[in-house]
Amino acid sequence: MTELLSFFGVASPDQWESQYGSMELAFRRSREDQADVGAISAWLRMGERVAEKLDGPRYDELGFRAALDEIRGLTCLPPAEFQPRMTSLLHAAGVAFVLVPVLPRAHVSGVARWLNPHRPLIQLSLYGKQNDRFWFSFFHEAAHILLHSQQKKSVFLDDPSKADSTSDEERQANAWARDFLITPGQAKELPGLIRTKDSVIDFAKGIGIHPGIVVGRMQHDRLIDVAWMNALKVSFTFKAKS
Repeated sequence: MTELLSFFGVASPDQWESQYGSMELAFRRSREDQADVGAISAWLRMGERVAEKLDGPRYDELGFRAALDEIRGLTCLPPAEFQPRMTSLLHAAGVAFVLVPVLPRAHVSGVARWLNPHRPLIQLSLYGKQNDRFWFSFFHEAAHILLHSQQKKSVFLDDPSKADSTSDEERQANAWARDFLITPGQAKELPGLIRTKDSVIDFAKGIGIHPGIVVGRMQHDRLIDVAWMNALKVSFTFKAKS
């Protein structure tokens, strides 16, 4: 029990209930299904422990928006190249960014929340995921920071198995991430795109993102079958900080 309390940074079960009980209510509001509270709480705490070691400036919204613009251009790079730059850009904007291995029964792809009124956190799980899903998850969580900054007690927790949500905030974050990666004007060109890898690669190059993201969008919009062009996607693995 002592080690468990130490892990969560609390002195007693009552203090845990006070701190993580309210967090449970917050993340249940963003997930309609029943969740394993223990697994999710532990995964969230693992992210906190990493973030606690990352001193940084106060959150700067303009700096964050500028960072996101540059990060979009990093989608064409492999993790070894984009991860350090991405982390540095977010740190300078006052946003903690951590990658934490997913725990059994947690069923979570990412979370956006505020550690304190001046310090937001984006935490993603380390699924061996394809790059289109990784980037959409990241920009989805970024959208929560931008769009829902007044809800600093909320915990926007996302389940990779849930394609749709009845939550207004989740729909807003989905729409923002979708349109940030491929603008509505650019998306209008997708239905007329020739269904070849070369045409997708050329289109992606023209708008400055990885072709795997374009494939993921076309699959989501049912412009191509989910089995098509998956060779253009890249599977990611990362080195997590401890």
